[in-house]
Amino acid sequence: MLTENSKRQNCPKFIILEEMKNINLPYDSLKPIEEVIDTVSMFQKLKEILNDKNSDWTNQIGVINYLRRIHKFEKSSFYQFFFGAKIYQKIIDLINSVRSSVSKNVLVLLNEIFSENISENKNSIITLLKLCIPCLISKINSNQSFIKIESKVCLESIIKNMLFFEVLLIFLQLLSNKTNSNKEKDNELLSELLMKLIKNLGKDKLVENTQFNELIKYIVSFYEINEDKNVKISKNILDCLVEVMTKDNFNAKIEKCCKKEKDSIQSIMKTKIDNDKKKRGTVSSIHFRKVIYERKKSYKLSKGPARSFDKGNKSVSIKISGKNKVSMITNTKPIKIKNDENVQKNN
Repeated sequence: MLTENSKRQNCPKFIILEEMKNINLPYDSLKPIEEVIDTVSMFQKLKEILNDKNSDWTNQIGVINYLRRIHKFEKSSFYQFFFGAKIYQKIIDLINSVRSSVSKNVLVLLNEIFSENISENKNSIITLLKLCIPCLISKINSNQSFIKIESKVCLESIIKNMLFFEVLLIFLQLLSNKTNSNKEKDNELLSELLMKLIKNLGKDKLVENTQFNELIKYIVSFYEINEDKNVKISKNILDCLVEVMTKDNFNAKIEKCCKKEKDSIQSIMKTKIDNDKKKRGTVSSIHFRKVIYERKKSYKLSKGPARSFDKGNKSVSIKISGKNKVSMITNTKPIKIKNDENVQKNN
């Protein structure tokens, strides 16, 4: 079998090696691109495979793994190719690949990109986030557990390292999108991520930012979609902002908003939310289960001909009608015993 170097020396153009098609290539196993590789030929081949709709899925994984290698050791070349050649659009499309292995490897690549705070590529990163965050949220509901895990890890990396105010607006825009049929659990997930990001951004970035009015507009818009259901999430986000910014700074920002938004914010803040979850095993539920148990017990005793039995001072008759239907008639009046001559003689 030819070695890796000998393969390249025999081929004038770059090829995807079989070793790079490993669907579970650990980060520590990624090695620098060898000097014998023609960089121009490599990028052309990677782009060609990504643009080919009929490309074999193993080749797509090979492209992703090569991009991971370039990102790890040649970041300047990576971002020039990744954003300059608009390869990121094709990579985002592969998140929804029918091949779950391809989807997983794309999420791994994105997680490695978002694991670093890259301020020099801010605009490009924000463009990438606008495209990939909606896909990541949708993948949280995936049937494959490993896709769910990778999506959550990727979102956590974004919240931890992409500390831009614009990222906060991306999450809020998703939350307040009227045409987006978010499930309740998706909204809760978005709100949790939002509050984590608010805390990670910190007081200074929130107070000094000039786009704070946009943030308030999104929160109010989300609240107005369905006031009854969304008031709790809206209030939690606002409370988090107050906690991080301090009440005085928050109020100073709100004063610059229009009257409609001020009124909505005041309405949300004044709402009393009961955060206590209903406990299982309450008195009513215990009583209900007890009644069901007694009925089942009575039903078992009553199998066969209809009969009655006495329990204390209560006379209970059970009639069976149909296969599984049971009706109970309870007479709460005490049983009266007639005065019989024999009874009197015995006394």
